[in-house]
Amino acid sequence: MKTLTIPNETLIPAVKAAIDEGHSVTLRVRGRSMRPFLEDNRDKAVLSPIRPDEVKRGDVVLAEVKPSFYVLHRVARRDGDNLTLRGDGNPYLRETCRTTDVIAIATGFLRGKRDKFTSTTSFRWKCYSFVWPSWGHLRRLLLAIYSRILHPQKKA
Repeated sequence: MKTLTIPNETLIPAVKAAIDEGHSVTLRVRGRSMRPFLEDNRDKAVLSPIRPDEVKRGDVVLAEVKPSFYVLHRVARRDGDNLTLRGDGNPYLRETCRTTDVIAIATGFLRGKRDKFTSTTSFRWKCYSFVWPSWGHLRRLLLAIYSRILHPQKKA
């Protein structure tokens, strides 16, 4: 199957238009900020509409954190209309945005080569979300073990 790569500046406005019309959209995950549970260019996120007042801590959202800069990260904190986002694979880095900057919520993921669907409402996903450490140093240690021992990068 041929793959077409479209820059986010072009793709995300089209995704937003479809979400605004009430459709769900499936996108391939790019980047490593949601490791170890979502892998670059392997997994896909199923994105659905959400109202700004419905966004809560723990949700994985697609948001515009700077003009034309989009992330798929977990909501680490909500203060009124202000959100702090953090990728599961980021020990310390956080982004901030407003609830109105949220484009969609991830309602599930197609993981692995078999595209096995995992719903964000499933017991498994909720357990992972609860167990994955929010403390940066422990997260850094676990990510190092995952990256260096369990899934070392292939050398070209």
